[in-house]
Amino acid sequence: MSKILFTIIILFFGFKVAIADEKSPPKVTTQQYDNWTYQCVENGKNKNCEVSQTIRIQNTNINFSVTYSKFLNEKKKEISLITIISPLGIDLKRSLSLRVDNEETIEIPWSSCEQIGCLVFLTKGSGNSEMDNIYEKVYKNFISGNQLEIEVLGYASRQPLVIQSNLKGFKQATDKLNSEN
Repeated sequence: MSKILFTIIILFFGFKVAIADEKSPPKVTTQQYDNWTYQCVENGKNKNCEVSQTIRIQNTNINFSVTYSKFLNEKKKEISLITIISPLGIDLKRSLSLRVDNEETIEIPWSSCEQIGCLVFLTKGSGNSEMDNIYEKVYKNFISGNQLEIEVLGYASRQPLVIQSNLKGFKQATDKLNSEN
């Protein structure tokens, strides 16, 4: 009788451990590369990684976010994506302007506005050759550049809002992401 009871207890606890493994929280890996954060979230067989930087205008609550990621689309084709999120309250008639190291300004049209802010998506691998070319230019500038300048036009004030950030660490963080994905 004790062997049967012991076996039932072992099976019960073994079953609980198996359930706990299935519901365990995702594994999060974070590394800092100067001004850029490399972060991966692993949940079972899925691993999603990104490189990002949040840029805050000093003494304000105004944030911009720049993110780089890679993933496979539904057709198993690799897509590279740079996302820029600006605060709400900007004039969508004027494109977002990017300039690296005071070189050529790149104008990028807005994709959409959501509760988190207004978004610009630059993709490589989507099948749109014009978008691929803009993505390549921005990505190469981020890799080789030192100083990023983002400019948007405020809707109410009609004043340009210019924010600067350091690109130091972007190349190292994206190299890590690219080597793991």
